[in-house]
Amino acid sequence: MAGPVDIFRSGKIKGMKNFGPVYEWVEGRASLFLDEIAFGGLQGGILCYYNPPVHQVGNPGLDAYHAALDRIFEKKIGAWSFLIFHGGCDPVHAGGDLKESLNRLTETIEKRKELEKQGRSREEIEALYAWGDRRIEKGVGLYKRIREVSGQLRTLAICGGGTRFGGSAEITLMTDVLIGDSRSGMCFSEAMIGLIPGWSGVGRAYTKAGYLNAKFMASTSRETKAADLKACGIYNEIVEVSDPFPRKERSDDPQKDKARYADALQAHNDKVGARLASVALELATCPKHQVPVLRGKDRKVLATDREIEEEVSRRVNPMTYEGLWGKPLKEVKEEIKRLGKPLAPQSIKELNRLFEAYPEMKFEEEKFVEDELKADSRLYRDPRFRLGIIATLEQKVADFREVHE
Repeated sequence: MAGPVDIFRSGKIKGMKNFGPVYEWVEGRASLFLDEIAFGGLQGGILCYYNPPVHQVGNPGLDAYHAALDRIFEKKIGAWSFLIFHGGCDPVHAGGDLKESLNRLTETIEKRKELEKQGRSREEIEALYAWGDRRIEKGVGLYKRIREVSGQLRTLAICGGGTRFGGSAEITLMTDVLIGDSRSGMCFSEAMIGLIPGWSGVGRAYTKAGYLNAKFMASTSRETKAADLKACGIYNEIVEVSDPFPRKERSDDPQKDKARYADALQAHNDKVGARLASVALELATCPKHQVPVLRGKDRKVLATDREIEEEVSRRVNPMTYEGLWGKPLKEVKEEIKRLGKPLAPQSIKELNRLFEAYPEMKFEEEKFVEDELKADSRLYRDPRFRLGIIATLEQKVADFREVHE
């Protein structure tokens, strides 16, 4: 079976024994495997999610995560000491499927217009967005299950490869301990689309890195690289990786190019993943006090409140981008490099509400996450969300001026 699970079934990780699968799910090229393993005299689990090429976490994948956690509670929770999440070491790990969201949203808007013409009730119209609400609720439900597991054993996530966006970042943040590839990063890109990280991402970043760092990451939608993720307290450990990512060759035979690239990615995953897995296993089984943790003043502050406010104020104003709306990003890359990409005003409004309601002295993670869910749900209803998806898919400058349908 292709993907990161091969690392843990190969017998090549020194000191680790694999007792076989506890749960398996395969749908097309996507898969999720939960194997029982032992290391350092302790038993635990390794959960591998794989969905190439960019590892989007769709609804079937979310359901598989839930099913795997169900099996842990049914059979293994009392016997295991740790649970490691691993998603491969590829260059990009995305969030949701934007094309799927665009199709659902376009269909929903058309149906909503029909119901409004018919004078139907607000409740009937709101029910049209149930597909979005269910997805957010599944994501937050996963957070609750992982935090429940974390109350009884140590949870860890291997952040191998390149940048994690959206849900791919949030799922790793749900765990206790994060092991980062030195080439990796995290990006809460939602505010450039018209949402916020709704699966507990902001709340977990707040817990791990503090108020200002969570606000910076969520409000600016900037990528935070591995060194800063470690310095601000999100990563517990970094593994230095000098290997370059495989590059796709371009010959007169695209099919062979694709096959060679897939083979190169698998070899890269095997090599780098094994190194990261060894570090993860050591951190999974060492005494708790030996796990590196940064708290309070030891954490780097990525930006001051004033710096965040100045940047967001510029980028959240649609008129900052007058004359650039709808243009391909590659044609205006110098302007965008200077200005930053547009931020959705509705997203920033919801984020500001959250942070104003939860200053550090009043922060409670579970309550914050519940409000995070509600805020994200409201944003699905804003017509500018659709414009943000289209601009992102077409790689154009988003126009977040008010929309009247």
